[in-house]
Amino acid sequence: MSAYLHLQQWPVDPEKTSVLHAVNQKIRLVWQNNPLYSLSLSGRGTPNLKLIPSDSWPGSLTEGRQIIEGKFVLGSESTLLQHLWYPKHLSNAALAELHSFEWLRNLRAHGENIARRTARQLILNWIDRNQNWQTLAWRPDIIGNRLSNWIGLYDFFCASADEAFRYQFFKSLYRQARHLSRCWMDAPTSAQKLYALHGLIHVIICLEHEKHRLPGLLNHLDKLVSRQIFADGGHCSRSPILQLMVLRLLIDLKALLRQAGITLPNSVNHAIQIMAPLVRLFRHTDGGIACFGPYQKISPNLVDMVLTLSDVRGRPPQQANEMGYERATAKTGLILFNKTPTLLRSPCNNIEEGTGIFNFEWSSAKRRIITYADVVLQSDRGLYAQALKSSHGHLQVRNKTHIEGALIEGDYQSHHPTWSFAQARSLYLNNKELDFRGEEVVLSHLPAMFALRFVFHPDLRVTHHGKKIYIETPDGQRWAFMSNCTDMHIEQLDTSYPAQMLLVMGHLKANKTKKIRWAFWGD
Repeated sequence: MSAYLHLQQWPVDPEKTSVLHAVNQKIRLVWQNNPLYSLSLSGRGTPNLKLIPSDSWPGSLTEGRQIIEGKFVLGSESTLLQHLWYPKHLSNAALAELHSFEWLRNLRAHGENIARRTARQLILNWIDRNQNWQTLAWRPDIIGNRLSNWIGLYDFFCASADEAFRYQFFKSLYRQARHLSRCWMDAPTSAQKLYALHGLIHVIICLEHEKHRLPGLLNHLDKLVSRQIFADGGHCSRSPILQLMVLRLLIDLKALLRQAGITLPNSVNHAIQIMAPLVRLFRHTDGGIACFGPYQKISPNLVDMVLTLSDVRGRPPQQANEMGYERATAKTGLILFNKTPTLLRSPCNNIEEGTGIFNFEWSSAKRRIITYADVVLQSDRGLYAQALKSSHGHLQVRNKTHIEGALIEGDYQSHHPTWSFAQARSLYLNNKELDFRGEEVVLSHLPAMFALRFVFHPDLRVTHHGKKIYIETPDGQRWAFMSNCTDMHIEQLDTSYPAQMLLVMGHLKANKTKKIRWAFWGD
């Protein structure tokens, strides 16, 4: 899966805009729907690139081969070539990925002439089917990503192309660039604006198109980066994958501006320096990146390349205080821990991106075991405790490392007029043995039900035998799970990557403290 797909799924609040900008945006939408708008995108342009940027990002040989065979894999979804470009069975997130042309790198990874021919055929087909403005295909962030991918991979598919292809390619490139220069600021979130601006800067530098706009756009870039990066280097979305994505975009822009001999805005270089250590913080022992939501598969090769090109050395930090995460390591694995209570968007019978209280992920050796774990409280009135916003919450987290292992403890109290509750979580990872233990302490002033949710990596198999739960890896390693609560159930999750979830359930009496202890023991 490309990290861009994650941008469509992770919940990010739109940036606030002025009334004047909102009015202008509505006027632009009316004009873009007018058949005459297409004529305004016409104009002359030089059919060659003045500068060809280098693109170092890896692709998937397997997925490249699948495209040549007629199948697109877009995260957990797929479609066939004959159904392009708007198959009804695809989600909007998958459609955005399809129209972004991120998958061109998979064809480049294949490397043969048939891959180049396939890339040219698909680009021409897209141009033929998307000549004029359309809501999704011409969305600012999608255009920005598509243009930067077309330009960045130009050497792969266009260097050996004939004049007929080059004519159609550059004609479309300029039309999209003219549209993007008018509407890039209409992208709703800061990350989407960055994708749009990233593409526009590529076009202006590499085509020498509207060069007079570049100083102003670099000033916008400076402000946009400063606005969305915390002092600790974390991205304002709190998404580990968006952290990786935004860092990759900034590395791209740094390389492009350096190649063009243009001074880099100070905020961009500073952001790269402080963001890279947090990518290391979020990195699991399998080389991938934490999700804190439904599992998303991000290539370890991509993470390697981002960290290498960031040119920032050092060990991962143990906490990101403003972003709200902790990392605890032992010789047998690591725990990544969310210490910022984030409201569930009720009802919470699914795993929601970016939500939870003290939810965590766990990996052991070189394998991810738990991709998401949290505690859900539901009152006898049907309310979810973690979906109630409290203005008087109290939070405390302690991350300790000692000779026997790693220990994380967190306490949270919520004083909501409807429902007050307290939750404490302790996680211990042993240094010497395959031993991972936890304790939950919950207190509610209303009668309620609780559920501990452990979501396992899609590659693992979970089975129930008596009072024990067994988790088996494809290479034969086995973990046993035990708890002092015996009401345990295994469910199949219909998420982007189908996985199994273990539920440990029970009842809470009003104003009575409940302790739930659990442990994973490895064979």
